[in-house]
Amino acid sequence: MAISVSHGLDEKTTATIILSSVGWTLLYFSSKIVLPAFSFYRKFDKVRQYKTRGLVPSTAFIVFSCGLSVYTLISDSDLQQHRLNGNTELSSLIIDIATGYFIYDSVVIALHLKDDGVAYLAHGILCLFTYGLAAFYHVYHFYGPVFLLFEFTTLFVNCRWILYELNLKDSKMYFWNGLCLLIAWFLVRIVFGFSSSYFFWTDTVEAYRRSTVAVPIMGWYCFSNISLNCLNVMWFLQIVRGALKAVSGGKGSQKDDERGATLLRQCAPSNDGSPAVTKCFIRGDQQQGKDGAFNCSVLWVSPPA
Repeated sequence: MAISVSHGLDEKTTATIILSSVGWTLLYFSSKIVLPAFSFYRKFDKVRQYKTRGLVPSTAFIVFSCGLSVYTLISDSDLQQHRLNGNTELSSLIIDIATGYFIYDSVVIALHLKDDGVAYLAHGILCLFTYGLAAFYHVYHFYGPVFLLFEFTTLFVNCRWILYELNLKDSKMYFWNGLCLLIAWFLVRIVFGFSSSYFFWTDTVEAYRRSTVAVPIMGWYCFSNISLNCLNVMWFLQIVRGALKAVSGGKGSQKDDERGATLLRQCAPSNDGSPAVTKCFIRGDQQQGKDGAFNCSVLWVSPPA
């Protein structure tokens, strides 16, 4: 596909962003109509019903964006040759749809600020700013789909929350889902993530030398890359820690487990598909981190002693 190096929001880009945000919003409200047909949903309180509705557009966005990202990275040879400057039809489609998604996400969270909190709203706005910059200035379009692939791990996190809320935390499905999350996190966010970051930095340094990308924009993406990699490592270590404790059968005190059970009930999915930070207690151990649509990036949870 031909590469374009123009800046600004043309009519096609603007229309795609608007249609994307409207589409995700319609999907969210459609789930509000369909989900009451399921008995488990009717048993949830209002907050958990809201969180469950958010899983629908979140999961759909992950499946769509990851699939389109893989196709783009494999087939778009022009984008591979112009990783920092310019855009193609496929890269613009991904970036614009992601921008529209985070518009939807930020608005919904703002309307449910009491349930989600300021941290989630800030996270949604920062994601919107990151992809909005790419949409407006047509920079880092190659790395937009690259780092959207991180959200593949969120599929397992979404599944984990549903299984937990359905009281299936002792099931084999819960265990194997947790194992898949551990493996996927390592392969996608650590192995693939750090190897992609290496090329990100080499391309960014070269762009700095040639002055082909504005320094403030470059600085923002460098900061975002460092922050995301640090969080991915921190969350991965916590996932491993939780997995080892689950395998060894170690337990904290009864008081800690009761605190853990209480806070776990507060851990629920949000609408977005990208990391944010919160606090939870898992088997008495303080954990921080959230992968995509779930507040706690941990695998297994033991009931109170």
